[in-house]
Amino acid sequence: MKKFIALFLISILTLGTTSALAASPSAKPTPKESGKTTAKATKKPVVKKKVVKKKVVKKKAVKKKKKRKKLPPLAPVVCFGKGWPPSGFTQYGEVFAKIPTAAQLQCEASNNNSPSKVFLRTDLKNCDEFACGAVTVASENRCTWWEVTSTFERIDLSTGKIEATLGSLRTISKGTNAQDFQSIMLVSELRHKDADGKVLNNIKASNLAISCHHNPAPDLNIRNFFTPN
Repeated sequence: MKKFIALFLISILTLGTTSALAASPSAKPTPKESGKTTAKATKKPVVKKKVVKKKVVKKKAVKKKKKRKKLPPLAPVVCFGKGWPPSGFTQYGEVFAKIPTAAQLQCEASNNNSPSKVFLRTDLKNCDEFACGAVTVASENRCTWWEVTSTFERIDLSTGKIEATLGSLRTISKGTNAQDFQSIMLVSELRHKDADGKVLNNIKASNLAISCHHNPAPDLNIRNFFTPN
């Protein structure tokens, strides 16, 4: 379009000049510098595109889940040996029994995986205040509940002789599966500390009679029944 307008203007100027020369032939033409009409191209303003800054979306760091290592199963706590019949126990028919050592009681009470040991741990705390006996039992067959009767006596520590029978105790406890061990605490109502809090060692449990029952178990919330003399 720019070129077309420029050529059109030049054509008009040329025609005008020719017409003037034809009207006055006698006149001497004065040489004039023919000026060229230059059509200046108008530059269109350059439209600058706005630079749109793109928001940088930060990718969330994907946390890799750590694989948890599977721990090996806990080995069963063995306090009375693995063999059967058990060593160091006295047998009464299907029943096996022995008086446990302090280390064996501590071992069995530390077995947190066995719900039946809750009774043992509770009764051990009671023995801090009251005189207690203990017996560990097991059976060839499953027992639905256990029963132990005993007598509490005061003895002369120098001679070992019985000074007095203080009372009798009946104790009941949870059942066991065949060939499983259970220590039963025989908790009396006899306080065994002097005025200074020192434990008196002159009270003992004797004449133990142990029964493995196969009938439904009684209520075990109260497990020791003491009858004083």
